[in-house]
Amino acid sequence: MNGARSILEMLRQYHVNHVFGLIGETSFPLYYEWDSFDGVEHISGRDERNVAIMAEAYARASSRPGVCEVPGVGASYTLPAIVEAYTSGTPLIEMSSDIATDSRKKNVLTEYDKTMMFSGVTRKVINVETPGDIPRMMRYGFRSATTPPSGPVFINFPLNVYGEGVMDKDLYADETFSRFPSIRQSCDNSSIAMAAKMLFEAAKPVIICGQGVLYSGAFSQLLELSEMLSIPVGTTISGKGSFPENHPLSMGVVGSRGGSEISRNIVDSADLIFFIGTNTDSASTSWWKSPDPSKHVKIIHLDSDVTQLGNNYKISLGLLGDAMAIIAKINEILQDMAKKTTSGNEIWDSRSRWESGIIASIRSTPYVNPVKFIKSLMKYDDKFGIITADPGIGAIYASAFYRVQKSGRKFLFNYSAGGLGFGLPAAIGAYYAGKSTTVCLTSDGSMGFVQGELETVARYNIPLKIFLFNNRSFGWIRATMVSDYGRVLNGTDFYDTKYRNIAQAYSMEYIHIEKDSDIETKMREAFSDQSPMIIEVNVLPEDKLIPPVPEWKHISDNNTRPWMG
Repeated sequence: MNGARSILEMLRQYHVNHVFGLIGETSFPLYYEWDSFDGVEHISGRDERNVAIMAEAYARASSRPGVCEVPGVGASYTLPAIVEAYTSGTPLIEMSSDIATDSRKKNVLTEYDKTMMFSGVTRKVINVETPGDIPRMMRYGFRSATTPPSGPVFINFPLNVYGEGVMDKDLYADETFSRFPSIRQSCDNSSIAMAAKMLFEAAKPVIICGQGVLYSGAFSQLLELSEMLSIPVGTTISGKGSFPENHPLSMGVVGSRGGSEISRNIVDSADLIFFIGTNTDSASTSWWKSPDPSKHVKIIHLDSDVTQLGNNYKISLGLLGDAMAIIAKINEILQDMAKKTTSGNEIWDSRSRWESGIIASIRSTPYVNPVKFIKSLMKYDDKFGIITADPGIGAIYASAFYRVQKSGRKFLFNYSAGGLGFGLPAAIGAYYAGKSTTVCLTSDGSMGFVQGELETVARYNIPLKIFLFNNRSFGWIRATMVSDYGRVLNGTDFYDTKYRNIAQAYSMEYIHIEKDSDIETKMREAFSDQSPMIIEVNVLPEDKLIPPVPEWKHISDNNTRPWMG
């Protein structure tokens, strides 16, 4: 078969059901074959950046590598999504069509050096030179993307390889690498035994989980470890869902993106911290102040990426490998030791009192309070699958106040890089991973980046509930300005956009939640069917209602600027 069809056949053999992409002149031969090829559905988006985000979100929601296909001219537009995937370790394969090999260095329109551009933000850049290279290079790509440390791979296909023949005998997949983690690596037994001993002997151990636990699927192992030694468990914002947040030992999210005074106090009083699958970044540690490195707390760090072990904290023990594999071995050792009996009820009680105090302090205003909104959304937890959230009001309040009821992927945040405009395309990708109603928590700031994908939602009739928090500004930026400079600088205000008219333009239903008293009725209406819908939510900007960010407590006066933390 020809090169174009062999690419599709390799994707099918790797159980790739959906590819997100845009057609371009250099990819015509591929799409010509796609017209008569079954088994790999093409989801056509409106922007290269967005289809890469769709693929990245699909990967996180499905535990299969996400795949996008873009013409070479638009490959550079995918960089924001590739950076997010690279920083978060998401297996993503970007296929790009390019000019023919005999046209190189002739100043052909759309020619530029993609190897140089992508080499710093991918696990591998793979350039296919001949049709015969296609099967082997695609196997190389899937291995590279799914083997820890996982991440994005860029495969470049020159136009001329599509039409020439590929030997059928070379067309086979290694199915080990069709999912991730593809290979569960573990470290030496002596280190695992030392970790078990340290956890057992610690007086106040704490576990902090990052997204690596979600990638590994180490849910039952983590729960067993926590309950065996009565260890409180917190997560980073990206690791939310690693541990059920209705469990007595759950302290919720830690750090400056959704952490509470309760979780911070528990972390700061610990004598041992067990970091699992987290890169201990600024957001999850409140800029490396919690835990406080000056207190010389003992630290065990487990991660599949050796470059992260001890990167930001002096560690007592590093464990390189897969979370599920290593925690299971720790549990086996601990089974022979006496169990601890410390109760976690005081954590649950403290968190409940904290939340109740915040809710009780909420005063009636002409706007929607995000805490009340999130608590109402939780009541419809069984009506949808994944929630995607853009940086800002949706992400911060969901992180702090939405309690995930069972372990597993419920949220998609992009807090590895944190760019705006993630939520909507991510929701499209997440839908195709599970084919269930998806919720997107976005904002007027983020919608300005991705509004064109509303057409994609309408064209495919995706059951997506888009809650758009409208404060007519870059609200997060305003709060940061007040925190850093004591006032709001220029460049944050928006025109009063008529989102009702935008919904109408795409034949989508529209609901407007204007104040707290609207929330329950309008929420019930939003989930009354599976139609795609825009639900505009009137909110104050973050400099006027301070979200639960510990670093911003000082800008609250509890009168004109109440703090929701």
